Amino acid sequence: MDDKTSEKKATITLDAANSDPKFPAYQLSINAMSNETSGHGYRLLGPKYIGRSRNLRTVQLSQRDADEIRAVLDEVFPASEAADETAEVVKLREQVASVRAWATSHEYKWLHELLDGYGTHGGHL
Repeated sequence: MDDKTSEKKATITLDAANSDPKFPAYQLSINAMSNETSGHGYRLLGPKYIGRSRNLRTVQLSQRDADEIRAVLDEVFPASEAADETAEVVKLREQVASVRAWATSHEYKWLHELLDGYGTHGGHL
């Protein structure tokens, strides 16, 4: 981890988005702060940021908080199988390329032709 990453802090922020006491509007956001006044985040609740909000409360998240939030999100929104499948396909393609390179370097013409689709089942590899 570099120094820049270790300096960042994760926060949850509650802001008052307007000053109307009868119909208050709030914003709730999760943020990556590089210092006390600079960072970026994602608005979870409330109107779009218009630059006039007033901070009501900011809470810094700990590693434990981050782990618990990830666990809840993973439970409700598990990683897609397509992403796992893609990683497996990439690994298999790398292995085929490695075998193809080995076959070429050792002049195993029949294996090279099979991997290039010369045989009946090699075309889909």
